[in-house]
Amino acid sequence: MKRKFTGALLGSAVGDALGAPVEGCSRQKVSSVYGEGGEWKMISGRYTDDTEMMIGVAESLVANRGFNAEDLARRFVANYDPSRGYGPGTKEVLRRLSEGESWEEASKKVFGGAGSYGNGAAMRVAPVGVFYCDDLARLKEVAYKSSQITHSHELGKEGAALQAFCVALAVRGGRGGGRVGERRREREGMLHELKGFVKNAVFREKLEKIELDKAKTRDEVVRELGNGEAAFNSVPTAIYSFLRTESFKDAVAFAVSLGGDPDTIGAMTGAISGAYYGETAIPKAWLEKLEDGRKGRRYIKRLAEELYRVKISL
Repeated sequence: MKRKFTGALLGSAVGDALGAPVEGCSRQKVSSVYGEGGEWKMISGRYTDDTEMMIGVAESLVANRGFNAEDLARRFVANYDPSRGYGPGTKEVLRRLSEGESWEEASKKVFGGAGSYGNGAAMRVAPVGVFYCDDLARLKEVAYKSSQITHSHELGKEGAALQAFCVALAVRGGRGGGRVGERRREREGMLHELKGFVKNAVFREKLEKIELDKAKTRDEVVRELGNGEAAFNSVPTAIYSFLRTESFKDAVAFAVSLGGDPDTIGAMTGAISGAYYGETAIPKAWLEKLEDGRKGRRYIKRLAEELYRVKISL
């Protein structure tokens, strides 16, 4: 179980760092950088805002032994490093928070008052998924509230909740390994639960396009599920990338190969896959290349282990 916690957080960071060098690139450009079907090598190992904000979520859950919105908002501001590639909406919200606006109101002021429906809340939600893996009602509540800090639009919140729920299902699944047929039946069950979880019609329509008995081409995935920054054009894509493959490596490589927003889709796929397969399934070469500064690889692992210890002590 502890390896699933470390797998989810490290997997998220690895997927983020693998996709970061090709962020905003076409599928064809990604192919020219990483090649087709060969051994993918981590280029720089530096993570983006996806991982920096995920670290903040985990730190806050550990420090408060659960969710505390005010503390989380403060940590987002304290951890903020503009060189990590934050989007304009999140930058504006963090500025407002730093000037004293409440976490409940700051995100409502962006995008003409509509709030953001980007994937910025979903990309960082892995710690919520593992921590509340056995409490669905609380998981959804915390996913929505943690999203509210920066992404107040219903679609942004629903995307975060759906991603957190998929991570939770992954934590609870795959513990016995199992044969391919057994894993397939388990994933069919996961997809059924995910479809039952979502209430928003936009996400429900996307999930209905996922068919495990039919492998989609990359062009079909981009066209039907998306590869962009909107939560509804990336969370279902990350889920599909996990469901269609049989290893952490294949899932994350497929997610990044789609282009568009590959660091975030890679991070979300890495979180789900890491939670399912565990830390030991992450390619060693990728993990060793992940940056290891003050809040790098070893810090993320210790943070995940501490999150696990807090969880089992409650």
